[in-house]
Amino acid sequence: MASDENRGGYDGLKDVGIQHLTVRGLKSSLSPLRLWHGMHGLRRLLRHETADVVWFHARLAVVFGRLLLALRLWRPAARTRIVVTYHGLPFGPGHRPGMAGLSKWLERGLLRFCPALDLVFLTQTQADHMSAVMGGAMARHRIHVLPNSSNLGALPSAVHGPGRHLVMTGRCGWQKNYPLALRIFAELPGDFTLTLCGAGTQTPAFQAEAAKCLTPEAMARVRFAGPLRDVRPVLAAADGYLLCSRYEGLPIGALEAFEAGLPLILSHFDGAGELASTHPMALTCGFDDLKRDAARMVDLIEAYTADREAQSARIRAAWAKHWSRELFATRVQALFAELLSAPPT
Repeated sequence: MASDENRGGYDGLKDVGIQHLTVRGLKSSLSPLRLWHGMHGLRRLLRHETADVVWFHARLAVVFGRLLLALRLWRPAARTRIVVTYHGLPFGPGHRPGMAGLSKWLERGLLRFCPALDLVFLTQTQADHMSAVMGGAMARHRIHVLPNSSNLGALPSAVHGPGRHLVMTGRCGWQKNYPLALRIFAELPGDFTLTLCGAGTQTPAFQAEAAKCLTPEAMARVRFAGPLRDVRPVLAAADGYLLCSRYEGLPIGALEAFEAGLPLILSHFDGAGELASTHPMALTCGFDDLKRDAARMVDLIEAYTADREAQSARIRAAWAKHWSRELFATRVQALFAELLSAPPT
């Protein structure tokens, strides 16, 4: 497995016999020099290593790997299957208009000029959308659907005090749409609290922007937690999970909240429908009428807290049926068996 410098996230690889290879620059950056080093580092690695399957999974590797193929800077062995993961589509509703157009143009070019690829989507809806938009550029490629999963494990015990508590996870940025989350929170009753977990939420700059959306009283009911090594205590103490993203794939944070037995309140991103259709207490909102959606959220949380133990058990059972780690492992094994059954054509 190759990535940029391991900062702890890959420490467990050696325990299962997987080697971690470091490629400097193989992470998102605004530095052209760093990106250049990342692309050439990946090129050197691919030329040096031989594999039956090369799987480009992280965002930058997905772009760099296909650029190397399209420009003929890397020619894999004839037997090598090249797999690409789409963590949601890089264009469409919610993306910045200029970047969406550029991404669509780049995707079409890469699909046309790369050899046959195995394209992995998180939902069938996303696979169908890509096929419809890209048209003939998809003809040579094989499509697979591999949904995400979560693996929280047992939650710590938690004491639920007075009031009702929501959690939202994700790093700061355009995608997660924290300003909308704060505006909908401002419409909720005064006994609601909100914890924001994710890189950047702990910074003074972010909190200053939050203060523009909230009254001082509402600001006092928001916890700016920043990145957490273990989100389980926060989820264990929560009464619901909020995600206002402009776009997503199939968000791990929402799946973790699902596994924790929490109600979900989701914006209409790609993938929200698949999650909500399998969840006993999920709410999808357009957030075009904040007072109306706040009232719907209150009704959902009240129904949950009225019989928390039974409702949480029902939610966890639905997660186990549709999104469990065991089910994910079975799907991955089936996909690898398919990939290794025959060479690419």
